[in-house]
Amino acid sequence: MINKGFTLIELSVVVAIAGILLGLVLTSFSKLNQKEILDKEVLLAVSILNEARANTLAAKDNASYGVRLESSRIILFKSPYNGSESTNRITLLDSRVALRDISLSGGGAEVVFNRLTGTSNQSGSFEIYLTSSTTQFKVIRVRQSGIIE
Repeated sequence: MINKGFTLIELSVVVAIAGILLGLVLTSFSKLNQKEILDKEVLLAVSILNEARANTLAAKDNASYGVRLESSRIILFKSPYNGSESTNRITLLDSRVALRDISLSGGGAEVVFNRLTGTSNQSGSFEIYLTSSTTQFKVIRVRQSGIIE
């Protein structure tokens, strides 16, 4: 008599291997998702800084523009900064990222661009990092020339 089918041990091994493979796939997907979130927020921050510089160079509303950096948000404003100004455009960062190590010349957390030249007296850098993994971060640099990297 020949028994056809699988033993309990064989089924257990197949289920264990499938579980391990699923775990590896989910871990890889999670890391990829976090990297995409970080990259997206870096592009957003650079875009806001470039918009402030472009508005200044275009003499929009005959004003200089700047960006205020806070841990969970970025504020585009007409210079000088006034927290209650209705024209401020507040952009909230994804809750999975935050800003840190804001190091601008002259101190503070504001980058203001100069009319006619687009330069900034607040050159320096800051980091955008994943709150779930503080070792994953990107540095954004503001050059004195006003160029954002």
